Amino acid sequence: MSSSKHILFLTPGFPADENDFFCIPPLQEFLVKFRSIFPSSKISVISFQYPYHNKQYLWNDININPLGGKNKTYKKPFLWLKAIRRAKYINQLDKVDVIHSLWLGECAMIGNILVKRFNCVHICTLMGQDVKKSNRYLRLQKNNRLKIVALSKNQANQYLQITNRKADDIIHWGVDDQPESIFERDIDLLAVGSLIPLKNYSLFVKLVDEITKINPYIKCKLVGTGPESAILKSMVREKGIEKNIEFTGLLSRTDVFELMKRSKILVHPSIFEGFGYVFAEALANGMNIISLNVGYAQSHPKWFIAKDERDFINITRDLLTSKLDFNSVNIFPLLETVYSYASLYDFSAY
Repeated sequence: MSSSKHILFLTPGFPADENDFFCIPPLQEFLVKFRSIFPSSKISVISFQYPYHNKQYLWNDININPLGGKNKTYKKPFLWLKAIRRAKYINQLDKVDVIHSLWLGECAMIGNILVKRFNCVHICTLMGQDVKKSNRYLRLQKNNRLKIVALSKNQANQYLQITNRKADDIIHWGVDDQPESIFERDIDLLAVGSLIPLKNYSLFVKLVDEITKINPYIKCKLVGTGPESAILKSMVREKGIEKNIEFTGLLSRTDVFELMKRSKILVHPSIFEGFGYVFAEALANGMNIISLNVGYAQSHPKWFIAKDERDFINITRDLLTSKLDFNSVNIFPLLETVYSYASLYDFSAY
């Protein structure tokens, strides 16, 4: 089949410009790499909610059509009609061969409407918390023309349990290979993510407190912002470990990667992940990982999966007194992601 097909992405959000590193990083990485491998392909994007304007723009030579929904519930019916009209216009200019929607939500719903009119392939990537019984859009999975892609075995299993339907494929969001670190590994523990209850960073504070009883000079950093920030900082003060944990706030991806190259262990205590892109990034930057059995989690010499909170603390304590491997490992290569989706899009090898 041809590799010059037109793919229309439907997504809740998209980077406002090429410096907007925080908006769905794995999608950004994927699109740039995909275009480099399949330069004759055409990609269009309709972004429903973010950016908060409706002016078309180019992002890495890809045409972005923001609708500016701003997550306003009362606007949604009008937004959906606007999305359909915009998609029809895009299809008139250049026939759409594949619709790729992100999250099993409103974008997938509109994709299901459009696929009947465009007579094309529709792929939906499950992105995380859309795989919950409370998600009213799960009924969309009854559409046999909709191909469901899970990001991990854990997510695929959860989807099967909830819907009694297997995902059509499992494709990880991948990362590019990273250069080996030239830095000293002077940070013992690093945590990176949104400071929300789901990420469970109170456990990070607890384990640092436990370890300071053995090693009072342990050096840790917590990267991110969110509603739990004040609570976590209060916990740190109460335990008297302000010198051991630095709250960095939000950092650019480049700065996070530099910290990863200086860090020994990624501590990721999240109680749920659809995939957990930070895992792939950490391994590619030479780190070891401790996590619960969430998202990408899998048995690997550099990845330690805890059964519970106590086990999490014990594994961390043991690893900090062990000889660790800091070689870069990419078990989620971006090229694999690109070629897996190219196969679903029915592209020929380039």
